[in-house]
Amino acid sequence: MNMIRAILCTTALLASATCAHARSPDDSRHGASITIDDKDGPERVVPRQRPASGKPRLLSTNQWSEMMLKDETVYLQLTDYGMKKVMEPQDAQDKDEGFLGSVLKTMALSGVKQVLDHGLALSLVDTRSALVRDGEVVFVTCKGKEVFNQVKINDQVQKYPQASAEDFVNNVNRLRAALPACRP
Repeated sequence: MNMIRAILCTTALLASATCAHARSPDDSRHGASITIDDKDGPERVVPRQRPASGKPRLLSTNQWSEMMLKDETVYLQLTDYGMKKVMEPQDAQDKDEGFLGSVLKTMALSGVKQVLDHGLALSLVDTRSALVRDGEVVFVTCKGKEVFNQVKINDQVQKYPQASAEDFVNNVNRLRAALPACRP
C-alpha cells in the first residue's frame, strides 16, 4: 500500500502545480520524484508533444527527458522511455498486493499516466535568452528568472550532451532574436 500512497501523492501534487516532488518510501525507485525548481515562471502545462521532423530536439543524457523547439515555443517533457520507467512495476513485493491492492494500484497508475502525459511549454516571447551551464539548458525570462534549470528526476538533475545542448540553445537564441522583445 506504500506504493499506492506514493502514486496518489504524486498525482495530487502534479495536478496542482507545474512543480512537484513526491517520493515513495523506497528512495532507490527510479522516477519516484520529479522536481522543477521555478514555481512562478511563465511556463504552462500543455498536452504531450510529438517530435516534429526537422525541428530541434534535445534528449537528456539519461534519456528520461527531452526538450523540443516548435512554433516559437520550447517544450520540456518526459520521453517515452521516461514514461515507461515511471509506469512499470518496481519490485516483486508490489506485485503481490492482492486483488484490492492491485485494483487500487492500477487506478492510481492510470491517474499518474494522465498527469505525466503532459509537458511544460515556454514561449520564446517570454524569454530573453537561453544558455548552457554544465550540461543544463537554462532559459532566462523577461523578468530575469531562470527556468527549466534544476529539473530533477529521482533526485538527478537532467543534463544534456554539451555539444547538442549548445546547438539547441543556438537555434533557440537565433529564433528568439527574430521575435519581438519581451512582452509587457
